[in-house]
Amino acid sequence: MVFEIFEIIAPIFVVAALGFLFEKRGPSFDSTTLSRLALWIGTPCLVFSSLTNTALPDEALARMIGITFAVAVLGGALAFLALALFRLPQRTFLSPLALPNAGNAGLPVVFFTFSDAGLAIGAAFFFVIALVQYTVVPMVVSGELGLRKLLKEPLIWTVLAVIGFRVADVAPPKIIADTTALLGGMMIPVMLILLGGALARLRVKDIATSILLAMLRLAIGLATGLSMVFLFGLDGIEAGAVFLMSAMPSALVTYVISQHYGREPERVAAFVVSSTVLNFLCLPVLIAAALHIAAL
Repeated sequence: MVFEIFEIIAPIFVVAALGFLFEKRGPSFDSTTLSRLALWIGTPCLVFSSLTNTALPDEALARMIGITFAVAVLGGALAFLALALFRLPQRTFLSPLALPNAGNAGLPVVFFTFSDAGLAIGAAFFFVIALVQYTVVPMVVSGELGLRKLLKEPLIWTVLAVIGFRVADVAPPKIIADTTALLGGMMIPVMLILLGGALARLRVKDIATSILLAMLRLAIGLATGLSMVFLFGLDGIEAGAVFLMSAMPSALVTYVISQHYGREPERVAAFVVSSTVLNFLCLPVLIAAALHIAAL
């Protein structure tokens, strides 16, 4: 099991290492342009492709959307209190502390643990977390609120397109499905390369804070996951998958957003990496706990 888990997580570190080496030894790259590429093209395409291809029935999808919104709200409240207690900047750390990495960490792990049934639940979970990350989080980080700004976010229009295809119960034309799948596939490697480049510029004094935040992220994830299981009376694979997705590390995309808005991206990068490493070390225990919760 340990080796198979390592195979899931190792590519994250390998691609991030490429970004690190490029920053240290290779030709420089424009991190601002890459972050915009991931935000405006990669993510909307990935969300559209995932949600129009999921096998989860509409009723179960709606239920999972509600549960995941509850995860985000409770995680946000706990993160706000923790940052206030330790006197850390809310705009910098609130979103990476509150929200799990439901995409490139959560989806592979939940698939490895619960196969296709878990992946369908994970896709719905990822959809909601991504929606929050690309609508609410930029407003929190930038400090700019307003409907006009929200309507400029590509993910809003992606959501409307997904709803349209789901309500009509038709599949997107093949050319659209193939194009969005292709473009969505670039998001994860671009984010990891950006993350590795930020680590190359990391200041040593941020390490202690990042380790503290990583432990807080794990605690918040466990608390929110278990709370959802009890509050919504979840059982079986649904319970195990929600617990596992909630317990994932800080999301890589929060670094991309902090990079885009100039909100201390190096400190966020240190936090994200510390959280990912800690989660990787705890992953065998988390998977065992998820299987126990699912009674498998």
